[in-house]
Amino acid sequence: MFSVIFDGDNRRTKTFKTLKGAQRAIWKWLKANEQHLGYSATLIGPGIETAVFQDAAMLPFEEQKPIDFLQTGAWVNLKHLAYKRYGNHCACCGKSPKEGVVLHVDHIKPRSLYPELERDINNLQILCRDCNLGKSNLSEMQWR
Repeated sequence: MFSVIFDGDNRRTKTFKTLKGAQRAIWKWLKANEQHLGYSATLIGPGIETAVFQDAAMLPFEEQKPIDFLQTGAWVNLKHLAYKRYGNHCACCGKSPKEGVVLHVDHIKPRSLYPELERDINNLQILCRDCNLGKSNLSEMQWR
């Protein structure tokens, strides 16, 4: 077991099963308290030398980029459902892949303004590439 003493406005101790878990907790705590000078975390455990950390950069972790929803399996499944529900043609101009257009699944209310609606099938429509790029993320025009 590894113990970490978090020394900030108040002092507390927490135990961890693994060294990596303890280090990750220290890193997160230091990142969350970067604005506080003098905060430190002390790591104590079997087989390691006691170490005091005052900066998250002292630990072997880095910021993880948030996962883009459009790269997830959930989005792939939702797109499939949108095509099944709304058809294989542009809701704006009516063109289909038979006419050489590329179709996009569009968020009617843009994800940038309404992130809570990104998984709502009722907020989706099928648009061709040109109509989707013309609509951009500034419009909330519903074509279907």
